[in-house]
Amino acid sequence: MLTLHTKTENERFAVYLDHRRLINEAYSTGDGAKSTYQLKAELFQFQAKRANQPVSEQKKSKKRKRIPDSIPGASDSQTIDRYLDLLPTPVGSESITPLSRCWEAPYILPQLHGANQSGQVQRFPSGDEANTIYLIPDRARFYNHNVDHLPALLPQLLPSYDLIVVDPPWRNKYIRRLKRFKQELGYSMLDNDQLALLPLSKLTNTRTLVAIWCTNSIQHQTALETQILPSWNLRLLHKLRWYKLSTDHKLIGPLQSDPTQKQPYEMLYLACHADSHENYGTDITKTEMILSVPSIVHSHKPPLLPWLRQHIKLDLNQAEPNCLELFARYLQPQFTSIGLEVLKLMDERLYEARTELSRSP
Repeated sequence: MLTLHTKTENERFAVYLDHRRLINEAYSTGDGAKSTYQLKAELFQFQAKRANQPVSEQKKSKKRKRIPDSIPGASDSQTIDRYLDLLPTPVGSESITPLSRCWEAPYILPQLHGANQSGQVQRFPSGDEANTIYLIPDRARFYNHNVDHLPALLPQLLPSYDLIVVDPPWRNKYIRRLKRFKQELGYSMLDNDQLALLPLSKLTNTRTLVAIWCTNSIQHQTALETQILPSWNLRLLHKLRWYKLSTDHKLIGPLQSDPTQKQPYEMLYLACHADSHENYGTDITKTEMILSVPSIVHSHKPPLLPWLRQHIKLDLNQAEPNCLELFARYLQPQFTSIGLEVLKLMDERLYEARTELSRSP
């Protein structure tokens, strides 16, 4: 994680999350001759698509639309450019071979759960026809369950968590197109009313920090702020954009003035318990945006704990935070992960193994 301060914005800053590096560090087993796993570099190769085209020069929509105040303009582009100038020079593109898109294969694991406290990454054979091997990182717990069944899982979960990350399967055109093309490529989407019914309030306390990923749909964002957060007994702290960068640290696409067009960012909402102290999370609002090179796998989000750890308030006798992720598609240490595709991106074919030699005393 890298914090970026510009000379013109001393109070506010951006956070650069090196997605691949953070995951690799999380799966490292430390000292000794133990096998560690890292995501393949091929998953993080992007080329910018006219990323620096000014908003004013973009093709105007034939149909006049209401443009919300939150749509980025020229000033946003200038702010982003100032932060991009602070990033280290990107490493040259690695020599890569075409990567098999194994994440598009049918995911047919039955309902199951598991945990790993062994001190190293474990290999879990699925027993399917493809002999798929899934990697289970140390200090990870998972439920390959539909999140709709969360009420039934409550007795097996902690009374509350320090950090909860939610990446809902919002209804969107992209997934609907995928489903028409190939059914197994699209996940089950949920209505906003269904999301609001999840018993998230039973898993939080006044110290809990909740992070919710949201699409750029104004309809979904409005529902999240006015319907879903109140249903979960949460108070909005901050909302910011996750800007996606190409391998050479440029926006992967142009900022669009038309809110119905594809944007080079997604939204992240941060919330706390409705009864949390009025000053809870004040420092979080200083983070202006998140920057990272994303994975080429759809909805493969960067890990947030390395950044949010400093904002989590732990009990005096607690060394590490207890974290929960709903609608998860990969596992992280210190997390209980729940989702219909919870091991989807733990497929061993997405990783490369290496053996670290013991260090000299």
